[in-house]
Amino acid sequence: MSLLSRLFGDNASDPNPSNYASTRLTSSHTQTADETPGVLLQIQPHAENQGMVDAAGLLQSVHDVTTNFRGKNTSDSHTYELWFDGERIRFFMHAANEAAADKFRRRVGNNYANSAVFEAGGEGFPPLEAGEYVAGARLSLARHYYYPIHHFRDGEGFERDPYGEITSEMLSTEETAVVVQVAFRPEPANWTDGGWHGESVDDVAEGLRDGHVKGWINPRVRDASSKEKQSAKIVEQQRGQQAFSTNIRVLAASPNQTEAEARARGVAGMFVKYYNATTEQGFVAESVSDARTLINDVHSRAWSDREMILTVDELASAAHIPNEEIETPRIDWKHTQEGSRVPADSNKSETR
Repeated sequence: MSLLSRLFGDNASDPNPSNYASTRLTSSHTQTADETPGVLLQIQPHAENQGMVDAAGLLQSVHDVTTNFRGKNTSDSHTYELWFDGERIRFFMHAANEAAADKFRRRVGNNYANSAVFEAGGEGFPPLEAGEYVAGARLSLARHYYYPIHHFRDGEGFERDPYGEITSEMLSTEETAVVVQVAFRPEPANWTDGGWHGESVDDVAEGLRDGHVKGWINPRVRDASSKEKQSAKIVEQQRGQQAFSTNIRVLAASPNQTEAEARARGVAGMFVKYYNATTEQGFVAESVSDARTLINDVHSRAWSDREMILTVDELASAAHIPNEEIETPRIDWKHTQEGSRVPADSNKSETR
């Protein structure tokens, strides 16, 4: 499979792709905030914030790794969630337990000044009704996770916040729900060492600099290209970086089959903006055919090892609270300056 196909899926060459076929639900799937495992926090961010920079600060402050006596990573996983519930786009964080929730309340408040953070009341996930169509996707990486995706501190940055297009793709009809859910678990400091059977980042960087054997009749070593040398330097910089093992999933549900499939395809497709041309690394959107498994995963806030480890700056770029520069309408902004909190049972919010 070509790199273009890996990154963009069949959509890269097919003007009428069918790889986001939806499933029609035969029963309703609902979840209240009380039924949600752990603690679901809603965030009403102040419209003036530093976006990805603030997200990086938040992630650094919650990078708490725990291991057992054998050194196995036993850290809890948490989620960042972005919902369009038919009315507005809202922001959530799910904490595995109350202790983590308390930390998130304080750290979100510290990093996103004047934002409101409160325990979600009412729905723990947008309701999915019988007869609706569900389409979805999971993201993975085109290459090994030592090769970083494009992020806001990689020397090029972003001309515009990619969340402008992601949130715009999420907007739909009042009967449609669209969710981006990012589950993340902190990795130990030695995540770049390669373990017992894998290569370390130093091994990979050395291999990129060593050049390649070319030809089989008269074999000769081709010197590493300038792009390979630059990629080696970027890979080496991963050592010592804090990182999280990550799952990213997209779910769209609507009574309109075409709309559900278009929103899943469109939102997942916007993540290709994180493609790093030097390292040839980017997200691969894989459509999900098993709607029941996808619903179970989003409801349980499941984390699994998908071999997608992102550094703080990478994850902050892919999962952050944007600011009003994205200009997307119907965002759940908080425009007042005081740091007042919204009551836990309140569903009132400000939109633009």
